Amino acid sequence: METEETRALISRYYEALTQGNRTEIQACLSEDVIWQLPVTAGENGTGGSDPKGIVRGREAVAAELGGRTIKDTFDLSKPFGVEIRQMIVDGDTAAVQQRLTATAKATGASYDNQYCWVYSCAGGEITQMEEYTDTLYASRAMGWNEEG
Repeated sequence: METEETRALISRYYEALTQGNRTEIQACLSEDVIWQLPVTAGENGTGGSDPKGIVRGREAVAAELGGRTIKDTFDLSKPFGVEIRQMIVDGDTAAVQQRLTATAKATGASYDNQYCWVYSCAGGEITQMEEYTDTLYASRAMGWNEEG
């Protein structure tokens, strides 16, 4: 894909993501899309992921990012925000720096974390997504590493 086509696709995807528009999220993803999550020791993962922190397929990725992960992880009765800080696009690859602010559902802790997502695109669809974030901070805020 050309740079501007990739930029338009990723912009469309983020608009759908911030609106929770699962149908449009699906339209942006290839049928066999792969989402590589950042894996931490002892992490439970999300419902559609395998033990290696990978979510496979349009339906599974859209279900997670279009609602399930957000609803299970964050208290949506409190403010929730995704801020795109920067998008760098070259050909069929895009890197997006973003900030996510919310309240952790399990602990009630404030959550303010930085992310970098790297997208590979082909044929007008996202084919691969790699997520990078501070997993230690996320684990503490979510209570994932707490004993008990």
